[in-house]
Amino acid sequence: MDVGNVLQLLAAIFAFAIVLLATYYLTKWIAKSGVVQSRSRNIKVIETFKIAPNKYIQIIQLGSKYYSIGVTKDHITFLTDLDEQQLDISEIPPVSGQAPFADLLKKISKGKISRDK
Repeated sequence: MDVGNVLQLLAAIFAFAIVLLATYYLTKWIAKSGVVQSRSRNIKVIETFKIAPNKYIQIIQLGSKYYSIGVTKDHITFLTDLDEQQLDISEIPPVSGQAPFADLLKKISKGKISRDK
């Protein structure tokens, strides 16, 4: 192997690692900054349930009122008003055995999880 080829390979790997790290941190910054999704004090999606491909039922909060809507690729349909007493608005705990992706990535990078599962 020629030394020049090895140096080119190492430079390409280094450049790839820099691009990967920049992408990771830029994505985190965009997610935190809210550039992609504007935040609203009066409109919130409480829950979404997929009933078929590209068809969902959502519970939304507009101000202090709750509504159920049907959402498809092309339409949004009002279903019904909801009372807060009908809803369980508590946080859903994570499913047992599932961890956030960032936690898994940290464990893998520290060698705490076997990759051959």
